[in-house]
Amino acid sequence: MDLSNSVFSDDYFFIVGISTLLTSELIDENYYIVDVETTNLLQVKEHFFADRKIIAFISNDLDYYALKHLRSITFVDKRSRLNEILSCLFVNDSRYIYRVKYTLSMRESEVLSCMQKGLDANEIGKQLGMTVKTFYAHRRSLVFKLQVGNRISLYRTIARVESYKQDTCEHSISLIRQCHSSDQYFTGGN
Repeated sequence: MDLSNSVFSDDYFFIVGISTLLTSELIDENYYIVDVETTNLLQVKEHFFADRKIIAFISNDLDYYALKHLRSITFVDKRSRLNEILSCLFVNDSRYIYRVKYTLSMRESEVLSCMQKGLDANEIGKQLGMTVKTFYAHRRSLVFKLQVGNRISLYRTIARVESYKQDTCEHSISLIRQCHSSDQYFTGGN
């Protein structure tokens, strides 16, 4: 089986599935496909060429909120059915592009921002002028609206999303070395 070089994921089954569904030739000529849950999109993004469409597979609203500022990326729900993925890619059917299920209120956005800074419940309560009990209510609402399952998953997802924003020099150097050793990154094809 020929796997695409333009699918970025640490999940081997994701790479195999996408390469089988779309064929590696089609992907390598037209797309960069990123599994946001397992790949740091911001570090990979440096190596994209403008001539291809970037498809980011996400499974929750927190990933969307963290990456929506990036241009020219199409977000696809990782839980989409095959026909929906194909319609999104080939027909540009906007019905199947990722949609935020629940918008966050202003206060929920403030609480999320404080959580992303690493503040604990007491610090968030002080900073935002709310009781710890009110913080817990907002956190519960965030768990529901961001579709992360529970508070532990919320904190894990926040930590993963925060890693998007960090630019580790070692990882960037590793990616650059990989790109220099592989001509397809510089020629845009195989």
